[in-house]
Amino acid sequence: MQVKKLRRWNNALHRDIGYLCFGMTIIYAISGIVLNHFKSGDFLHPDYSKSYKEFKVTPPENGKADQAYVFSILDQTGEKKHYKSFISGDGYVQIFLTNGSIYVDLSNRTAQIEQKTTRYVIKEFNLLHYNNIKRFYTWFSDIYAVGLIVLATTGLFILRGKNGIIGRGAWLTAIGIILPALFLLFYM
Repeated sequence: MQVKKLRRWNNALHRDIGYLCFGMTIIYAISGIVLNHFKSGDFLHPDYSKSYKEFKVTPPENGKADQAYVFSILDQTGEKKHYKSFISGDGYVQIFLTNGSIYVDLSNRTAQIEQKTTRYVIKEFNLLHYNNIKRFYTWFSDIYAVGLIVLATTGLFILRGKNGIIGRGAWLTAIGIILPALFLLFYM
């Protein structure tokens, strides 16, 4: 086979696999950024955000936090439709909601509501990134990974001459291999 024909096949393969891998690459890249910053502590959870609001409450009339008292707190906050359950202890009540919780400090007569808001799209991207779907998706993601390997390999041979793999491209490829190796050396 001629070099010119090989180069044409290489470029066509690189182009078509690049088109096929575009969507998943964007998903993995965005999810990867989110997961990196979740793990570094920039926010508490990659799939949802939390907000907090404090407010004053009146203590229960009979001194005991029962279901009627919990419902009065829920009426005050407008969270009755999200109610799941509650527990009470010495001086506190914890009310569990489908989208968070309310902690009532009876001695201070204060309460704090914690609300979780789903990060839509990011949550779904993370689902794919972690491969929580399993089954067929495992095979799909393996095929995608092979596509990335082919994409990286064919990309080495797109350009010719001083900017190609025997010139500037060789140096950039070497740097791309050395940098992850250095991170492994320094952090192991």
